[in-house]
This record gives sequence, structure tokens and C-alpha cells, in this order.
Amino acid sequence: MKTILIIVSTFYSKISDKLLKGSKNILDKNKMNYDIKKVSGSLEIPFILEKYKNKYDGYIVLGCIIQGETDHHEVVKEISIKYIYEIAYKNKLPLSSAILTVKNFEQALERADIKKRNLGGKAAEVCLNLMKEI
Repeated sequence: MKTILIIVSTFYSKISDKLLKGSKNILDKNKMNYDIKKVSGSLEIPFILEKYKNKYDGYIVLGCIIQGETDHHEVVKEISIKYIYEIAYKNKLPLSSAILTVKNFEQALERADIKKRNLGGKAAEVCLNLMKEI
């Protein structure tokens, strides 16, 4: 049976827990196996992805980057997204992302909640679809 790796940034755990729940619900409905690796922040996701590339059938990355008083969120967003997709493209990995980039915590909650936007669930759906195509 195919297995998906979910890499979760726990920096905003209230958000990442909701994203993870949404992803797991979709994968469970589709009887898909998955492993979960947790990292401190979004910048660490590419390191885990690089380590486990080509060892799984699909990949989902989850996390949250919230705008602060400085431009630090821009640096985190640019670096993490760039390297996540660079690894995915170079290795033809079926990867989907629900790394939220938002202005505030309320926006993140709206997007992560499984009863609202459920972007974690949508990321799982995208990953499953990509696995059929790649």
C-alpha cells in the first residue's frame, strides 16, 4: 500500500494541529497510510523533505507563517517555499502544501479549521490527485 509523508511545522501548534487533522481525515477516508514528521518551524521542512525524498509515494507539508512587526515572515516564507518546491520539482515528488501565509492568527484559524476552509484536507486531496498523475 502507498504511504504519504506529512511534514508539520509546529511553530503555531493550534493551527498546525487543525491542518494535520484535516489531512489525516482525508487520508483515512481514502485508506491511505501515512507517517508524520514534526519540525519546529517552516524553515526546517526542506531538510526533512530532502532526507526522505523518494522514500514515500507522496508528500504533504503543513505549517503557518504569520506576518509580524518586521519582515521576518517574508524571509521564512520565501526560503521555505523555494526549497520545498525546488526539492519536489527536481525529484518529481507528488507534493502539496498547506503552509499558510497570513496576516493574523484569526485568518490562520479560518483556513485551518476543518469546518471552514480546511486547507489541510485540501492539501491531502491535492497530494492524492498528484500521486495519480506523477
